Amino acid sequence: MNAPVKPDAFRVGAGLLPVSPPPIIRFEQIGKAYPGRGAQGAVTALTGIDLDVPKGVIVGVIGRSGAGKSTLIRLVNGLERATEGRLLIDGEDVTGLTEAGWRSRRRATGMIFQHFNLLSSRTVFDNVALPLEIAGTPKAEIGEKVTRLLDLVGLTDKRGRYPAELSGGQKQRVGIARALATDPKVLLCDEATSALDPETTKAILDLLKQVNRDLGITILLITHEMPVIKEICDRVAVIEDGRIVEEGDVFSVLTRPKHPTTARFVEAVTGVEVPAYLAGRIHEQARPGDDTVLRITFTGENATAPVISRLSSTIGVDVNILAGRIDAIAGKPFGSLLVSVPTREPELAAILGALNSLELKAEVIGHVS
Repeated sequence: MNAPVKPDAFRVGAGLLPVSPPPIIRFEQIGKAYPGRGAQGAVTALTGIDLDVPKGVIVGVIGRSGAGKSTLIRLVNGLERATEGRLLIDGEDVTGLTEAGWRSRRRATGMIFQHFNLLSSRTVFDNVALPLEIAGTPKAEIGEKVTRLLDLVGLTDKRGRYPAELSGGQKQRVGIARALATDPKVLLCDEATSALDPETTKAILDLLKQVNRDLGITILLITHEMPVIKEICDRVAVIEDGRIVEEGDVFSVLTRPKHPTTARFVEAVTGVEVPAYLAGRIHEQARPGDDTVLRITFTGENATAPVISRLSSTIGVDVNILAGRIDAIAGKPFGSLLVSVPTREPELAAILGALNSLELKAEVIGHVS
């Protein structure tokens, strides 16, 4: 199968920007409220959700615990029902589907879970075969398909093992193979890596990228970890208190966050922390002879340009590098640098002006003697 074409235009929020290709999942002003108990009123989990999941891409929804992301993903396979708005999957309005209708629809939607949800009494082979058995697939076809899926996830040699004999990463690979058994168009990932160590998480994310690339399966994942978004996603939506507060392509959101919640998530993967030896010495108000501490953000072509040496040579001031990192987000270079420069004028104004002319973000952290 050819790799899916990544779209370069999307609907944003409730806007009408062109979409190519069309979304495979569309949330239109979706709301979800749970009935209250006793004197307690209804509990609102989601409000006014507008979000497109374009076909063939990996879309992440990030938020803290209780933000509403689990409710959002459970709407897509009918485990929860919206109380307001419309949910369209592959162009079909599924908002009012009966349970029988959802049973048919779920065959096109695979799901992997944080805690694997494997049956302890069944072998690896039998766990992967389960959805095919439920669907009434002929035994010979089941054997062929499960063998192929176990090869895909790298567990051919574990087919006769039981879940208790597997590591966490191996269990999640079984979960992925099982989710792919019915040839879904969409794969839902519910905190699929949060129970795994960093090395295993990287391996599972690489496998999910392979599934997306080689099989063309759309992936919608929820997480509270921005490194997961940075590693795997094409697009991201940030959810807080049941509302999407920011949404866009991963590079734009991570390098130019607009909402405070997004900025706090992003800082963990793109920011440069003030070194411990310096943190206690920084103060807000400049004193005579102080240097100004700047955090400079590098994006695009200027991410690897010799900006600091140019500043020193053209403006004639010393720029002291305190800390820095250069990374890649969605395949594009991104850098963050912590420097100290003279506070005196006109040198400081010239430095800030030069950085602005290069379209580099410069944030004053404070001042230091």
